Amino acid sequence: MTTLKTIAIIANGDTPRHPQVLSALAHCDGCVCCDRLPPEGAPPLLQVVGDLDSVTGDIAPNLLTDLHEDQETNDLTKAMRWADANHPGVAIHYFAVTGKREDHTLANLALITEAKCATCIFTESGRFDLLTAGSHTLAVEIGEPVSFLSFVQQTITVRGVVWPVEQLRLTSLWRATLNKTAATTLGITCESPLLVYRPWRIAP
Repeated sequence: MTTLKTIAIIANGDTPRHPQVLSALAHCDGCVCCDRLPPEGAPPLLQVVGDLDSVTGDIAPNLLTDLHEDQETNDLTKAMRWADANHPGVAIHYFAVTGKREDHTLANLALITEAKCATCIFTESGRFDLLTAGSHTLAVEIGEPVSFLSFVQQTITVRGVVWPVEQLRLTSLWRATLNKTAATTLGITCESPLLVYRPWRIAP
């Protein structure tokens, strides 16, 4: 059995089309889809998880997990739980979690911050790196726009940005957004999971 290093979880938002998103998707070892077929360029299908009300096409029955009876959670939650139960400890990259509906976008981002390990979220406009509580070094390019977002109140410090972030208390989602990198690495200390967003420089 092939050892998986990275799993792609593909939600039902904007279908991946941006070159950098497609490249990241292609470098994953397998994918779990949320009530959908995998998009073009996706790695081998591991499972389709959800209530299957949106799935059309020919998929082997063993790759379908009908969780219709669990209506208390959305399909992304179900896919995350399936991946954790069947491939514990494997890094997860997320795709198609934004777009179409803003309420789904915010809910999906908040949900992913509850993941057990650091991960990445790839969107058609940029990428989020999810950092766990503690100290981190993140490689960047000088002059990149960068935002730091937290769904819980916490204090963060960031070194290597144009506008200082020193023991800043995040009391709302917008509090540390719209900064810019001033070095090739960011030194980040956070108390709780933190999303670091950087837009793509290459147009789709």
